[in-house]
Amino acid sequence: MRTVEYVVFPTTRAKARKMFQIAGACRYVWNHFRERNLADYQAFRNGKGKRPHTSFFSLGVEFTKLRHETDWLQELPFAPVRHSLKYFADALGEAMKGKKGFPKPRSRNRHAPSFTLPSKENFRIKNIDRKYSLLRIPKIGWVELTRRGGVPYEGEAKQVVLRHDGHRWRAFVSYEVEVEKRDNGEIIGVDMNVRQVTTSDGHFYFLPDLKKKEKRRKWYQRKMARQVKGANRRKDTKKKLAKTSRKIANIRKNWIHQTTKEIAGKCGTVIVEDLKVKNMTATAKGTIENPGKNVRQKAGLNRAMLNTAWGEIRRNLQYKCGRLIEVNPAYTSQTCSHCGHADEENRKSQARFLCVNCGFASNADTNAAINIRRLGMAQLHGEDAALATPANREIDTRLPNG
Repeated sequence: MRTVEYVVFPTTRAKARKMFQIAGACRYVWNHFRERNLADYQAFRNGKGKRPHTSFFSLGVEFTKLRHETDWLQELPFAPVRHSLKYFADALGEAMKGKKGFPKPRSRNRHAPSFTLPSKENFRIKNIDRKYSLLRIPKIGWVELTRRGGVPYEGEAKQVVLRHDGHRWRAFVSYEVEVEKRDNGEIIGVDMNVRQVTTSDGHFYFLPDLKKKEKRRKWYQRKMARQVKGANRRKDTKKKLAKTSRKIANIRKNWIHQTTKEIAGKCGTVIVEDLKVKNMTATAKGTIENPGKNVRQKAGLNRAMLNTAWGEIRRNLQYKCGRLIEVNPAYTSQTCSHCGHADEENRKSQARFLCVNCGFASNADTNAAINIRRLGMAQLHGEDAALATPANREIDTRLPNG
């Protein structure tokens, strides 16, 4: 599946109003079924009740009854509103397995208006020229689409997600395509750090400096917190805050796409660390009896790690490169890529690596990327990772470019 982003022009205020109504109905249905299942979920977790129904089919049957009882829901398309229960069913299933908490309520202020046209029977896309296309939404009609670059995508569309970003509607159209992933035999290790990505062939990719925009976003957040809710000035500040947040997100997304495209274009296999981001970004607050240390510093580090979007980088590499291998990240930054000696004293600083055993000196991130590549090659050939060090086995330690 390949997702292509379009900008949506509803063309009339009535169509735009209807799109917001559909998004509001999806939010209403989510919150309605959340309230209905909350008591059953709590009773089940306490061992005093039956397991709630978590399948999309069972929730869909209940939605049909709700729709017949609610007049204004009958004026909106059936499939997009019901499909919001697919997301709720997935979230409820994760909660029942103990992987996540119970689904939180959807708020108009905190959640962007969105809805999904789940299958090709629920919409039509027609290309007009090199600049515009048309999308037909049930009970709304045709709306205009335009794609950055001006050329509409050719293919069979399977699903459309419409989302309002605070400024305009955007359509994310998923196409089913045949992708031939090439494999030129080259293997590259990738070390992901805060605001940068380093490869085993010595290349560095730095996230653009977002400090000024992040500072401006914080300023708007503080300003909006002081203003009266519902006032026009607060609405204006909220629009400026949304605009700044969009710019930050777009810069990061563009950097991720450009970086992963360049890395995937150089090799057939990419090896990355299997980072547990959720554990790494856990809070350091502690408890009242045992308070944590350096809480504010850890909070800043957590924000920096999340802003680099390691999961999104890994996801892009997974579908762009021929093959993606994940390895255990333990001691990759402390192990010498030349002799295999592991010691925390090898890492003299954040950027400098100097082996205390053999005297090998290198950039710390490049050294870690080479170790990641070696571990991936050992995994690829079915070897024991503990033996895949230069000190124990004769493994080709040359860089991918020779």
